[in-house]
Amino acid sequence: MTTHQILPNGSTNAIYSVDYSSDGKYVAAGSLSHRLLVWDTENWEVRKYDELHADGVSAVRFSPDSSRILTGGLDKVVKLINTSSLVAEISLGGSQDYVQSVDFLGADGVHFISTGYDKVIRVWTINGQQRAIEGMSALSHSLHTSLDGNFILSGNKAGEILVWTAAGEEDLKLNHHDKGVHAVAFARHTNRLFATAGGAGKVTVWDRESGEVHANFRGHQGYIRGLAFSPDGKWLASGGQDAKICLWNLETFKLEQELEVHTNTVYSLAFSPDSKHFVSGSFDRQVVHWTLD
Repeated sequence: MTTHQILPNGSTNAIYSVDYSSDGKYVAAGSLSHRLLVWDTENWEVRKYDELHADGVSAVRFSPDSSRILTGGLDKVVKLINTSSLVAEISLGGSQDYVQSVDFLGADGVHFISTGYDKVIRVWTINGQQRAIEGMSALSHSLHTSLDGNFILSGNKAGEILVWTAAGEEDLKLNHHDKGVHAVAFARHTNRLFATAGGAGKVTVWDRESGEVHANFRGHQGYIRGLAFSPDGKWLASGGQDAKICLWNLETFKLEQELEVHTNTVYSLAFSPDSKHFVSGSFDRQVVHWTLD
């Protein structure tokens, strides 16, 4: 049985991205109303950073130590925000188009990455230096790094799935989703498994070392935009255009639950570090906190 709580937020536009801090103390969300929202998980009080970006906040990710929040915007800018003060410490330009996804690269919190409509993965350092990983043939909606920071996973509108080493060398290239890759996620309990989803309502789990399909899941109508593995490796959550969240059991390879609370596309999902909770963000302007009983 899964219970839920709709979090107070006051967002005036769609929620594009959500994340759960590694210490379990915070939930963050990025809104198309240019706003960063941060909740304290003890009392669910919300703090807001209005006009964080000059356009929508399309991506949020907590640093490995939870002290900072990395954001990406439709204004082509990447920012690093102090979690406690909500003060912007770093603002980095250089992207040539919308930033769609961001992540930290490794546990030190010094290196981070971004990608989007300019078909380039940018690897940044905290002092503002950057290098580019090129080779995508189409714009990218999503990227994710492996738990050890050694690999970068990306997918693009052409249906390509690409895995790069942290140094920028191509490790694996697949072409599987005929309607584009809208979401990707590395497992959090192993570097070997990752998941991808596209426009045809299918989720595929891959073995990175062999390049072979580990499992296929079908439960959505339309494109899938949100994917997240639980840290304990038991669950994979997916959300999409049908406003539904599917909770897949990775031990039985079966659909455990269909969760229907949102009324518009579910765009982002993130699990708590203890795997007992997860959050979802939707174009219905809501962020929902779920508890797995």
